[in-house]
Amino acid sequence: MKFQDIFVPRWQNSNPETRIKAVMRLNDKKLLSQIVEMDEDDRVRSTAREKLAELKAEGKKVTA
Repeated sequence: MKFQDIFVPRWQNSNPETRIKAVMRLNDKKLLSQIVEMDEDDRVRSTAREKLAELKAEGKKVTA
């Protein structure tokens, strides 16, 4: 862990595993889209893409 990691949100942590865990907890579609576009790690981008798809699918569910 880098010293700067203490001061940034977990989705900006220097460790990709920490960022993946943080992404799985996010519900902000705009932020997830930014992570998909900008994160340097393929696994983080993939996780963000999957979470974004999950949130979009949940938004389309019709409740009776």
